[in-house]
Amino acid sequence: MHKITLLILFICTTIKAQPPLMELHSNGFDPVEVSIPSIPVELFIKATDTWAYEYNRLKSPVDVTNVTANTITISAYKKNAFYYRNRGEAFFYKIRYTMTITFHVNSYTLDFKVGDIYTDGDVLVEYKLPDYFTSSGKLKDGYNMLDESLQKTVNDIVNSHYNFIIKYQ
Repeated sequence: MHKITLLILFICTTIKAQPPLMELHSNGFDPVEVSIPSIPVELFIKATDTWAYEYNRLKSPVDVTNVTANTITISAYKKNAFYYRNRGEAFFYKIRYTMTITFHVNSYTLDFKVGDIYTDGDVLVEYKLPDYFTSSGKLKDGYNMLDESLQKTVNDIVNSHYNFIIKYQ
């Protein structure tokens, strides 16, 4: 009986605390609500700040701004954030992204924005994310794999944060 109770408790906790899943649309990524076990807001903000510097320590500079009682904003660069293939040739791009995280009692809202896009040689690209899509929201011809590679990168970033928060407690 005791084992069944523990199993039910484990399943309920696991179902309730699920990592975020970001989906790319032509206008970017919609904010997501992420369930987590109860954690004091001060600890959550401190853990997020620590994660930002740890995650970007050897990769790129990071800015942690707009820290309030329940909100924190992280801005950083991600090299090789996405690529696309056109006629067999691969083109790699770096992005400047912003994550705004708003803490709630047992959850947080994550708003991930892709800002500037740079070539592999750090040249700012005139295109913004919506420019790679048609007016109907489909990826334009010649940008094969852009959506899949960017979505994978963004999910790697936000899941790294999620896993850090879960283990930080």
